[in-house]
Amino acid sequence: MSRRTADIPRQPSQIAILRYLRIHGPAARIDIGTATGLSPATVTSLTAELMTQGLVKEIQGVSNGSSAAANGHGSTRGRPKVLLDLVPSAACVIGVKITINLIELALGNFKGDIEHSSQHRINTRDLDETSLITTLCTLIDAFIEKHRDVTGQSPVGIGIAVQGVADSNSGEIMWSPALRHRQMAVSEPLRRRYGDNVLMSNDANCIATAITQNTNIRGNGDFAVIMLGYGIGMGLVLNGAVYNGHFGAAAEFGHMKYQPDGPLCNCGKRGCLEAYIGDYAILRDASTLIDLPADSDNQTVNRLHPSEDQMMDLVSKARTGQEDFADLFRHAGTVLGYGIANLIALLGPERIFITGSGARAYDLMEPEIHRSLQNAQVPELRRGPKIIHLPWDKDIAMQGAIGQSLLRHDESMFSPRTNG
Repeated sequence: MSRRTADIPRQPSQIAILRYLRIHGPAARIDIGTATGLSPATVTSLTAELMTQGLVKEIQGVSNGSSAAANGHGSTRGRPKVLLDLVPSAACVIGVKITINLIELALGNFKGDIEHSSQHRINTRDLDETSLITTLCTLIDAFIEKHRDVTGQSPVGIGIAVQGVADSNSGEIMWSPALRHRQMAVSEPLRRRYGDNVLMSNDANCIATAITQNTNIRGNGDFAVIMLGYGIGMGLVLNGAVYNGHFGAAAEFGHMKYQPDGPLCNCGKRGCLEAYIGDYAILRDASTLIDLPADSDNQTVNRLHPSEDQMMDLVSKARTGQEDFADLFRHAGTVLGYGIANLIALLGPERIFITGSGARAYDLMEPEIHRSLQNAQVPELRRGPKIIHLPWDKDIAMQGAIGQSLLRHDESMFSPRTNG
């Protein structure tokens, strides 16, 4: 081995290669080197080690002559390009998502793809800390056993996405609308059972992680993702990493104040942005206009936990010319716009994504968002950032929870070993 290759720190370089392949998919060695800044000799050496460990494999790519033929230069014979790819079965992780009366599980392979998932309807607000941990362990154990033929081994990590305020440093759920109790320790009891790689974040941070791992939408630079739904969450990515803050629960956008004496938020305080924009807030205001229908699962109207059927009924009314209902979403857009103006003034991210099931009426909200920005911003701040609506065609919070666990696993595989 040359001195130059030996001098390269192997741990961060190997992690960089794994993460590049997880984000970009199969790639040639030369492309990996260009993207990571590693020399060809270093890439060859490190990927050989990764192949020996069963983490990376060679696959045949597009023939070297195919691009010339496609450009009208005739067919050119050439050896198929050799690409490197992650081995999906090298490891698996479990994703868990906790929302109101629903616990979801998913099995993610080493590439981050979800292979199996399950949903469990549970009255989550009846769970205290002990019964929550017992329930999670029972569900996880059964899920692993059911898919033992796929995993072939114990999962190397568990990533948890939770609705509400989560301290990702301590592993505590500080507050969640899905739970009646506060400050519930989750990560540590699960670590004692399943190993050290148990991570917990709020669902918005998980969405931010998923975006950083999606080449189609992630782009470059700092960004924020605002998740609209039952509540309002935000994930913030600075210098390529999700920012959790010193206390593990940063970027709680939904609990910034719009009016100190405003309506009651489900967090227990008044005037939060969420108390104007969240599904429960819009349903609350709609209840002053009409007698609301029951949702599809209950015989009575559930104003505390509105269903998608209830919310889509309001959207339908708004889009068919019933102005009082359209005004509900326009007002939500107004409040959201002022919140975004504050975010821009404070941090100035390059892009702001707006997503989540609560963006179902984004077309009604968008004009008011921009009108609020126009009213609130000083002219010098109106140049940006770019605001992007990311349709909620699939729930990417679970994808992000799996991605976070895999990132931690990459680090643990190559962490320096100490002799006892």
